[in-house]
Amino acid sequence: MPGTVRVPGTRPAKAEILHIGAGAFHRAHQAVYTDDTDWGITVAAPRSREVIDALAAQDGLYTVATLGPGGAELRVVGSIVDTLHIATENERALDRIADEDTRVVTLTVTEKAYRDPEGIPGLLAAGLARRAKESGAPLTILCCDNLPDNGKTTREAVEPLLDDATRLWAEDNVAFPSTMVDRIVPASTRATYERAAEALGFADDAAVEAEPFTQWVIEDRFAGPRPPWDATFTDDVAGWERLKLRTLNGVHSTLAYLGALAGAETIGDALALPGARGFAERLIADQIAPSFTPPDGQSTVAYGQAVLERFANPGIRHRCLQVAMDGSQKLPQRLFGTIADLIAAGERVELAALPLAAWIRFCLGRADDGARLPLDDPLAAVLRERLAAAGGSPEALAGAILGVRQVVPEPVASNAELRQATAAWLTDLDRHGAALTLENL
Repeated sequence: MPGTVRVPGTRPAKAEILHIGAGAFHRAHQAVYTDDTDWGITVAAPRSREVIDALAAQDGLYTVATLGPGGAELRVVGSIVDTLHIATENERALDRIADEDTRVVTLTVTEKAYRDPEGIPGLLAAGLARRAKESGAPLTILCCDNLPDNGKTTREAVEPLLDDATRLWAEDNVAFPSTMVDRIVPASTRATYERAAEALGFADDAAVEAEPFTQWVIEDRFAGPRPPWDATFTDDVAGWERLKLRTLNGVHSTLAYLGALAGAETIGDALALPGARGFAERLIADQIAPSFTPPDGQSTVAYGQAVLERFANPGIRHRCLQVAMDGSQKLPQRLFGTIADLIAAGERVELAALPLAAWIRFCLGRADDGARLPLDDPLAAVLRERLAAAGGSPEALAGAILGVRQVVPEPVASNAELRQATAAWLTDLDRHGAALTLENL
């Protein structure tokens, strides 16, 4: 390797971590934290095998390009020592969960995966049953997806699927700590692979790129040994979760929908629209900050300003359409939680209604210039059916989406102020488009 590329030291002899989900975020986040320890990872892909085949062909090695205003810094990561394809190697996956060498199972499988009992929750339940009968060694299951109280969410998805004997064993031997993860990791593109090949002199079909900032907050409640990650271990992750989900992820989704409507390709492009940054700052200060109490020593407004600087990083080209995916699964945590707490506190919700209106316009499937917008969402059929039945009235469109109870909780769904404000923003977006609406704020 060129001297400018950081390379791993002695690689682990075995995998003590099973990670489910082979996406770019894991490779740029948890696998990097693990690369600085003597623990190894088996990466298991639930369905697509493209990434794990690339990793297997490269002996688990791949590069992470950290992209900042000054250019790219590359490192080769060596923490992945084995790969597994769950769809065709289900028995092997169950054996890895049961194996006493596996001390921790981590997951990045997106929010929607926890709602499918026949998917990942079912796999974990079957693996725990096998572990209880075979080794009986304690196991920690660590969700790294953007969900509030994600440890509890994972436990509640898995526990109902356990038989009585396994449930009794699990009470004393399985822990589900909560975590908060943070790093902007765009989907890898041709430019990602070309950058790696040029810097390394080798092809890297598993290369990823990410921003310089990275953070991992973990509830310090492990059933067995804890990897020596350079993370923040705490007794309470909830405040960190809300800070990140509502401020970073909430503003991320807001810019994604407004940007997609305005024809902006990336989050950075959306933030550069006239009026966009000012609106984001007002949204953070006037709506997000009053909705919750941040962790001790943290300022939501200051955190939000830092987030906007990260979004503006010219090295990170995070596509609006990528962030806009799965809105029905993301917005309950990123937006509706904020609105619910504002309503409970008697606060106004007018500004928070604009992201909701932008999502509704996005779900209608057309950008302001008439270009088609793809609705990649597990509830796409439900959303579009309700919008089609509502007709073109802004009030009816707002009511149609607020009435999707799988997504919008009470008292948000029935709040008259929110419905009126959403309808008013829909009118502005229809008349003027997203770019001019932002500019006129």
